[in-house]
Amino acid sequence: MTTKVLTIPTAINDINTSTNVLSQAAYYGLGIVIMKGISLLMIPFITRHLNTAEYGALEILLIVADVLTIIIGFGLVEALYRFVGLAGDNKNETNKFISNCFTLAVIVCFLSMILLTVFANNIIDNLPAKITRFQLLLIVFPALLEGVIALPLTLMRMQSLAKRFCMLNVVKAIIQAVIVIVLLEMGYGITAILIAGAVSSLMLVICLMPYQWGQMAKNWHLSSSIEILRYGAPVVFGRLALFSMTGLDRWMLADKVGIEQLAVYAIAAKFALIMSFLMQPFTLWWFPYRFKLLKQEGGREKCAHYALLGTNLGLLLGFAMMLTVPQFIQLILPFEYHEAASIVIALLAVNMIKNAGDLLNLGCFINSSLNQMWVQWLCALIAVIGYLLYIEDYGVWAAAGILLFVYLLRLALFYRYSQALHPLPYSHASWLLVVVAGSFCMGVFYFGLQIEFIAVNVFLQFIFGIALALILLIFLIANKIFPNPVTFWQQYQKKSAAV
Repeated sequence: MTTKVLTIPTAINDINTSTNVLSQAAYYGLGIVIMKGISLLMIPFITRHLNTAEYGALEILLIVADVLTIIIGFGLVEALYRFVGLAGDNKNETNKFISNCFTLAVIVCFLSMILLTVFANNIIDNLPAKITRFQLLLIVFPALLEGVIALPLTLMRMQSLAKRFCMLNVVKAIIQAVIVIVLLEMGYGITAILIAGAVSSLMLVICLMPYQWGQMAKNWHLSSSIEILRYGAPVVFGRLALFSMTGLDRWMLADKVGIEQLAVYAIAAKFALIMSFLMQPFTLWWFPYRFKLLKQEGGREKCAHYALLGTNLGLLLGFAMMLTVPQFIQLILPFEYHEAASIVIALLAVNMIKNAGDLLNLGCFINSSLNQMWVQWLCALIAVIGYLLYIEDYGVWAAAGILLFVYLLRLALFYRYSQALHPLPYSHASWLLVVVAGSFCMGVFYFGLQIEFIAVNVFLQFIFGIALALILLIFLIANKIFPNPVTFWQQYQKKSAAV
């Protein structure tokens, strides 16, 4: 079994650029650790102030916000990646595209604000939980601002301004957490969390606007709107299909089995999402960079290399979390949420497969985003049929099983269409080795739980899982799936000294 040895990033042609890439990744990593660390620390605090019924109602509001964010985003971030990325060094053209995207984002924001205010009561009447008009408007407000926020943050990533990007998001997360703590202690319940989100989002918009204005052309543009919307619209429809897979499950759980079960499932989903958060230092760098890299000499090989590296990293993180997170949930959360410890394993498997599908699909986005839309909607249709047939009888496990199936199908179709449209030379031996090694560690872990003194002590199970995760990492480094950090650092120091 041969795998590619990973050294200093092969896409970088000189040490100055290499140093920049490493520093960008470091800032993203630090920012993600702080932001998601705050979110993780808040879960035990929030679950001790909200019972499962209240947490389930909060989850319904978050589903509404998710749908609005997809629609209001209008696929403009993906359009920015594509059009600005392919515009290259043509600054005038780049500024016009940025102006055009931002103008569209502001228009959509204001139109959506008017429509949602008018139809707020109709929306409330159709929600499967008791929600007030004030709570709905509070959750809608930051969702409306998301399009305006996302564009300048995306530009910062595209311009390698990782330090500024992370500082802004970390400050937002800290402010939001402080407001939540204060208002929950004052007895505001769900409303405390909603107020914190609205206030912190508004502050972020105010901080971002000077930077955004400096990136735009001297006047507002709408000249390329048709081209931008033609590219962005299929992304919106594709993401709505994605919501049908990963949002409608929660909605139907609330309707069919009650918001208490939804709360347990939602907690498991939040812990499973930690894997996606840990992947963000890589994806925040990779997604804006992939189109530029593809245009370089040897771009196909480099894109295949990095896409597979991200896939393997997602698999490693998923297996490591399967070995540790269930016990962690039992250690830190109230007993009424402990069922989430079992569900989280299935949802981690779903996220591992989803991550692979997100990375191995470059061909679906090169010339048009239509192909990904049809794949997403086919998978969404199958998911909805599955939810309607099985959730009422099998509850949260039906939702997890259906998600696992449709994301496997999505990965297979994405890979098939991407390779047909723009084939990349992937080395499949590496991910197969990660899957086999990770599965073996899972088998050892559950065999170990049969030992009496480990089985009765959750903390010992947690330590046992950490030990197996470290063994898995060392094994994969030894087999050159991932770079040896010692060798990598020595090479980096040696090249830095040569500058």
